[in-house]
Amino acid sequence: MILLAGSVAAAESGEGGYAGAFLKLSIAPRAAAMGGAYLGLSDDAAGQLYNPAGITAVGKKVFSSSYRSMDFGRKLGYVSFMLPTRMESALGISWHYAGYGEVATRNSSGQDLGTTISSNEHVFGLVFAKQFTPLLGAGAKLNYYLKKLSDLDASSVGINLGVMFSIDSLFEYGSMEEKKINDIKAGIVIDNLAARYTWNAAESGLRAAPDDEFPVVIGLGVSFRSFDRQLLVAADFEKIVDRFGYFRVGAEYVIMNVLALRAGMDDGVLTAGMGYRLNLGQAKLSFDYAFSDSRVGESSDHIFGLHYNF
Repeated sequence: MILLAGSVAAAESGEGGYAGAFLKLSIAPRAAAMGGAYLGLSDDAAGQLYNPAGITAVGKKVFSSSYRSMDFGRKLGYVSFMLPTRMESALGISWHYAGYGEVATRNSSGQDLGTTISSNEHVFGLVFAKQFTPLLGAGAKLNYYLKKLSDLDASSVGINLGVMFSIDSLFEYGSMEEKKINDIKAGIVIDNLAARYTWNAAESGLRAAPDDEFPVVIGLGVSFRSFDRQLLVAADFEKIVDRFGYFRVGAEYVIMNVLALRAGMDDGVLTAGMGYRLNLGQAKLSFDYAFSDSRVGESSDHIFGLHYNF
């Protein structure tokens, strides 16, 4: 149980042994390639994983999916569907999955009993966001968490909240177009409110099992564009309450509105990647890839994603 519960490291420090730690590992390849610095951007379907307020920028229906390949049999996956609704708002649903591989069961003498123990975790999300004024947008994501560990299981409900400020709206209309820096945004998020795993200890023959409380995470992010909006730069700071804080920074450069080159640093870990967009009439199909360098003695990870706007 100790091995499985701590199988995901959320930061270079190795402090990954808390409920929902896998949620801090970037699963969307665009965000992952930019070092996970997405709180002040979040302008696509994957934005609901970072700042739900940002999805008001999604102008069309979007299907998005991604997969992260990791060591020790672990895997991360993500699927979402997003659509714009009336009055500058957006609605979306998602499924976020984490699998932690298998370990052999043994008796007190270390003898292999011929069976294995596995663990997996799911987060089902419903998100809504609205642009209230040109300056302010806000969003909320309702999460249903479910974790299975052999014959044990636990579930919970939690809430993520976010706001996004479009700083350009504070200036005279059109004046920022002449500046070297524009599309300036700032985002604030609070994650995992009220989330706590309560294990079914009695049903599994155990006398008791402690509750696992999700730590509240507070984050601040900023982003801006330059060079005729071809260059995007973003930076985040997140603080896990009563634990640690970390910085993320990244950039994206778009060539001919088709090819995107990305790089960043995720709490000291080097990331990079690219994306290619294919125009299909009024629809757009995007393929994305990200690379994340090794952390805590693990090998590097590879993230693949597919996005379809229609």
